[in-house]
Amino acid sequence: MRDITYTVNRLVARHQGSLPVILTCPHGGDEKPPGVQKERTGAGLPAECRFEKNRDSFTRTITRGVAQALFDVFGQEPYVVFANFARDYIDANRSSSPLNSSSPLNSSSPLNCAFEDPDAGPFYDEYHNRIRNFVDEIRRNNGGLGLLFDLHGTKRVASDPADLYFGTLDGASIVSLTTRDASASTRRRSVIGLLREQGYVVSAKTPETIRGGFTLEAYGSSNPDGLDAIQIEIETTLRTDSSKRDVFIEDLAQAFSSLIARYADSDTLAIYRTASFIPSLPRG
Repeated sequence: MRDITYTVNRLVARHQGSLPVILTCPHGGDEKPPGVQKERTGAGLPAECRFEKNRDSFTRTITRGVAQALFDVFGQEPYVVFANFARDYIDANRSSSPLNSSSPLNSSSPLNCAFEDPDAGPFYDEYHNRIRNFVDEIRRNNGGLGLLFDLHGTKRVASDPADLYFGTLDGASIVSLTTRDASASTRRRSVIGLLREQGYVVSAKTPETIRGGFTLEAYGSSNPDGLDAIQIEIETTLRTDSSKRDVFIEDLAQAFSSLIARYADSDTLAIYRTASFIPSLPRG
């Protein structure tokens, strides 16, 4: 099986796939955008911007690894978009709509949650335009069905210690999925159920800080032009320990595969049933 390759424009890497799935990764980058001088300081931003500058280390590695594992299973590549620009300058999981305004997305205003230097706008727009185009393409080619997984890193939450935290905007970003199957996110063969079977501690609750961000708000299935979208926060050790990370990539890809096969489309289901590591899909 060949390796997935990526093209890069304005520090945004992307791969146009054929599987009705998109992987996004906004916070793993470490590069300074050319021409952008001002780092984000958070000065004057309201609390709802949830200002942070921490880099989600190794999330790009995990995103690429999961994408390759899905390709190896299905014989079709997922769509992938990840930011190489540093969060110091641009937070791609925040809105760039002008604050205190109901206007549509407008990255020309410096007073927004995503960046403070107006020259960062084209990089931010490149990231979100690419996701928008891929989401539209998946919906167009797949009868409106598809899945988006937004990959992040986090420290372990003291009040809710876990390896993984899932955000769905309190269910709003997967409303299409749960309308078709109310148990889609809770059954034994769900993503969460499969990861728990593999020994991972998955949060039993969703802390407010990890309920999901702008990517889910913009592209989740609460929108008529969206996909079912899940934000996954990965605890530090799983990302930074290479031996744990390699195993986790395979486990996460297998868990994604089960959800893709059940809910993406019939063609994907037929392909999945021929995959070598699971010959059939037991009912949850």
